[in-house]
Amino acid sequence: MKYKTMLPAAMLALLFPLYGEAHDISTISIWRNGTFEDLPVPPPPEDPETVIPKKIKRHTSEPLEDPRLREALLSYFDGADLDHDTISYAWNEADLDGGKKEALVLVTGDEIDKTGKPMLLIFTRNQDRWVEGQALTSMEYPLLIPKRNKKMKEGSLAPFYFLSVDDEGKGRLRRLTAEDNIYPPAANGEEMEPKEIKKLKGDAFFCATDQKKTEITWFSLARRGEAERGSPPEQETP
Repeated sequence: MKYKTMLPAAMLALLFPLYGEAHDISTISIWRNGTFEDLPVPPPPEDPETVIPKKIKRHTSEPLEDPRLREALLSYFDGADLDHDTISYAWNEADLDGGKKEALVLVTGDEIDKTGKPMLLIFTRNQDRWVEGQALTSMEYPLLIPKRNKKMKEGSLAPFYFLSVDDEGKGRLRRLTAEDNIYPPAANGEEMEPKEIKKLKGDAFFCATDQKKTEITWFSLARRGEAERGSPPEQETP
């Protein structure tokens, strides 16, 4: 009887190593050229916000709509054949030129940019209303705006530093410098060494969360007062 009780245990001991070798989660099998090929599992994408130094203040977005800014947005898109039900936006106020604060507006929607990256609109104040100044498509965020210093000419626009993740899941830092007070396309951003960000002092806007764990507030351009916190509404895949 003793041999009968010990036999299953011995068989299990022999089988356990086989099971351990069969489940290798470090590779994935892909069918290629008529056979399966084992390839390493790609690492998960890096969170680009992890490179933001603690000395830079994090902002998500303004929690309430500005009626005049909403009117300016509706005026900007007036005449365009767009479904406002699909358009959402988040906004912040920031000082870009050392004068009055500008409104930075991220606009997202199925018909805004097929790449899934939002448009950045910059509005300036003109007495009691907002006036559209510049538009940048395929903009990455969060946006880092360095604190103004003596080297910046009065009235000149501060550069943008923005964070992104490349096709390999690696975080990248780029700088967008205005020329004659006009920002070039976002795709022309100069790639910077990540260590450069450690030297910066300033603010980061449109972060996923701020120090209080508050998320970005997105407003629908179709219905006034309708807001959603967190990630922007999902867009259809082109």
